[in-house]
Amino acid sequence: MALFKFEEHVYKSMLQVYDRTEESMKEDVQRLKEWIKTQPHLPEVMDDKRIENLFLLAKCSIEKAKQKIDNYYTIRSLIPEFYDKSNPETFESKQVMEAVYVIPLPMLTKEMYRVNVFKVKNKDIMNILSPCNVAGYEFNMFELRLAEDYMFGDVIIFDVENVGWEYIKKLTPSMCIKNLAPYEKVYSLPLKAIYMINATPMVQTVMNILKGILKQKIFERIHVYQDTSILHERFPKELLPTEYGGTGPSLEELDRIYRGKYVEYKDRFDQLDKLRVDESLRPDPLQNDEILGFHGNFKKLSVD
Repeated sequence: MALFKFEEHVYKSMLQVYDRTEESMKEDVQRLKEWIKTQPHLPEVMDDKRIENLFLLAKCSIEKAKQKIDNYYTIRSLIPEFYDKSNPETFESKQVMEAVYVIPLPMLTKEMYRVNVFKVKNKDIMNILSPCNVAGYEFNMFELRLAEDYMFGDVIIFDVENVGWEYIKKLTPSMCIKNLAPYEKVYSLPLKAIYMINATPMVQTVMNILKGILKQKIFERIHVYQDTSILHERFPKELLPTEYGGTGPSLEELDRIYRGKYVEYKDRFDQLDKLRVDESLRPDPLQNDEILGFHGNFKKLSVD
């Protein structure tokens, strides 16, 4: 069962935006696949679907796509604390699954953006979690999306109602910047908006951190609301889950589907545990700041 219904008009719109045809897209994917074979430090030849999605995320630039493909593997070694316990079978990932919903909704917006819901379901478990493990789980979801979704852009609904101070105080600027690095260097999805709903006073702390690390144009796309009424102004009822007064599948229903997907992709996640670049074979030595330029320098990140 596919997570996301293939919508041909979305795919054709993406090709049109990036001045591609189905035939030229296949040719570009093959060019990138042949390039991967010339990179001895990379641990595998990536499959066509993931190459295509990373190429689209690079706005169909061959050179930028090469960087994303390289970063996809390299960053796992540079930020091991996010990936070492991210396999869905680990105790840490199962804790995250019990604590929080990280749910891309199946229906696209009229602008062809994917809406993602982040909602804490168990505050007590959430408070004891490491942000590293939460980030690793989020990246697992992107792994599923690389395999099955077409990603024109994202909208994020962040329900902060049950987020406690015990968790918030772990979100240091350094931790947040590291968390954003994979989005900037690998996924870089166009971000239309972030809606923080059911806001509590602690949201201001989060906003202060984000203002210090995000570029202004991205920060201005964050909107804070005390309740959920904005969702009915922005999205059709059939898109929203039942928890927010919609007629779409509930977060719990979707969560069960995603858990089933982690079982279906078990071999891939087991493989990812072992996929690391061999720096001794890299044709051109990697400079640390090519990916993690924030060490000792809180530069602002642009997540598109």
